[in-house]
This record gives sequence, structure tokens and C-alpha cells, in this order.
Amino acid sequence: MTERSRILLRLAVVAALGATVVGCESLSNMNPFGEKETPLPGERRPVPQVAPPPPETVPQPLSALPAAPSNFA
Repeated sequence: MTERSRILLRLAVVAALGATVVGCESLSNMNPFGEKETPLPGERRPVPQVAPPPPETVPQPLSALPAAPSNFA
């Protein structure tokens, strides 16, 4: 094996191990500091909808407009 192929093989192994660790759901429960998550105090209410509904038609871009006739002579 050449030096370049060894480096590529090592990188592939590291990438595969990294992808395995990232996809592992059991790591989400690990807390290295042992802190408890406490909910914030206060009343829980749903967030009101503030955005208007989307329009029925989509405006066309200016490039879709027909070309205006030029009156330059």
C-alpha cells in the first residue's frame, strides 16, 4: 500500500466511526455534567399565529412580462 492509500483508509475509518457515533440515540441521554434540566416557571400557552395566510396567486417576476415596444427611432 502506498502512503496515500493508507491515509485515505484511515480517513474512511474515522468518517465511518464518526457517522456511527452521530447516529447513536443513546448518546443524547448522556450529560457529562450531571445537571438536571428544570422547566422554566410560568404559564404555558400556545403561540398565536401572527403571519397572514399565503396568497392564492403567486406574482410573476418582471422577466415574465412581455417586452414593451420601443419608440426610439
